[in-house]
Amino acid sequence: METLWLALLTVLVMGYFALAGFDYGTGLLLPFVRRAEAMRRMTPFFLGNEVWLVASVGVLFAAFPRLEGELLSGAHQVFTLVLGGLVLFMASVQLRLWHGLVFAGALMVSCGWGLFVAHLSGTPWFIWVVVMPMLFALHGWAFQTRRRPAFLLTALACALPVPIAFSSHSVAGLMAHPDTLAMLSWVAIPILPLVVILQWSIVAISSR
Repeated sequence: METLWLALLTVLVMGYFALAGFDYGTGLLLPFVRRAEAMRRMTPFFLGNEVWLVASVGVLFAAFPRLEGELLSGAHQVFTLVLGGLVLFMASVQLRLWHGLVFAGALMVSCGWGLFVAHLSGTPWFIWVVVMPMLFALHGWAFQTRRRPAFLLTALACALPVPIAFSSHSVAGLMAHPDTLAMLSWVAIPILPLVVILQWSIVAISSR
C-alpha cells in the first residue's frame, strides 16, 4: 500500500512539472516572442495544469502527513518564493496584467522549484536555479512552436528532476498509519483519471 501511494505522489508531481512547465516556460519567453499570441495559446491550459499540483498537495497531506515537515525543513524561504511566484503568475495571467509580471512570476516559480530540487537532492543550488528555468523555457518553446516530438522530450526532461529529488529521501516513518492508507485505498485508484478529466474539463471551458 505504501508503494502505491508513493508511486501516485511521484506521478502527480511529475505530471505537474511536465504540464505546468510549459506555462512557466511561456512566461519566461514573453520578452522574446509575440506576447499576445503566446498568451492566447497558453491561457486555456494553465488553470487545468495546476490541477496536478492541487492533487499532489492533497495526496501529500492525506498519505504523508509527516513528509511535509521533512520536505520544508530548512526550506521555508524557498517555499515562500515558489508560493509567491505561483500567486503572481496566476493573478497576472488571469487578470491580463503587464507581461513583465507574468515573466517575474514564472521566473520566481522556476527558480524556486530549482532551489527546492537542490535542497532535496543535496546538489549545488546554482546548478538547478539555472537548469529549471532553462528546461521550462525550452518546454514553453516546444509548446508554442507546436513541435510535438520535441514537446514530449521536453515534458520528460521537466519531469525528471522529481524522481531525482524523491530518490534521495526515505519516506519510512513519514507515511500515515497502514490502517489509514488501507481506508483511503479506494481513493488512490481513481485519482489519476479524475485529475485528467478535471484538467481537460477546465481546458474545454477556458477555450470557449
